[in-house]
Amino acid sequence: MSRAARWGGMWSGGISEMPIGDFAVGSSVFANVNGTPREFLIIHQGKPSAIYDDSCNGTWLMMKDIYETRQWHNSNVNDYAQSTIHSYLNGTFINLFETNIRNAIKQVKIPYRPGSGTSSSVSSGASGLSAKIFLLSGYEMGWTSSNNQYFPADGAKVSYFDAGTGTTANNKRIGYLGGTATHWWLRSPNTTSSTYAWLVYTNGSYYNYYCSHSYGVRPALVLPTNTLVDTSGNIAA
Repeated sequence: MSRAARWGGMWSGGISEMPIGDFAVGSSVFANVNGTPREFLIIHQGKPSAIYDDSCNGTWLMMKDIYETRQWHNSNVNDYAQSTIHSYLNGTFINLFETNIRNAIKQVKIPYRPGSGTSSSVSSGASGLSAKIFLLSGYEMGWTSSNNQYFPADGAKVSYFDAGTGTTANNKRIGYLGGTATHWWLRSPNTTSSTYAWLVYTNGSYYNYYCSHSYGVRPALVLPTNTLVDTSGNIAA
């Protein structure tokens, strides 16, 4: 089935574009990244909770498949704000989008654990980390410190994911690279030491590893809810 046929049933009355805020969580939309169409899942509409800055109020997207593998931090420290991956996502990677999409992506302030080490203290709201492209946190994936005490409370669950550690919840978290289930990074540090960050394991469970290792990247972003999507599912902006 063509992408146009897939999306044709969502429109009626001759409408050629729809606001992305009207799409259900779990829907897919498409944007070119480095000239290649990439599928993005709508994972939340609005703000996940009151701990988020108002800049986060919009349509949350995450790339459906792993884009590539990269180091979390090339100095092997779990400081996300100063990390290699944060710098890459908001520098090289964002410039891979076409100009209209790049300009539409919101500058948001996301909850994060500042600095490196074993602290679980989180900065949120207006004190959150400024970013346009980011990795999801453990809490946004549906895990909490009740599942593992070394998760900092750097966010709240987005609607697409399920809470807990059950098989159904984990299956939704599995990421694929070239059709193969692959570990992929979260932005959450593991607070057992200064060298660990959390990742999603190949079976969708949580795991942690050294920040200097290269694992999968599934970029996330927030668009204004009035961003337009055409009948083929392409973000028109």
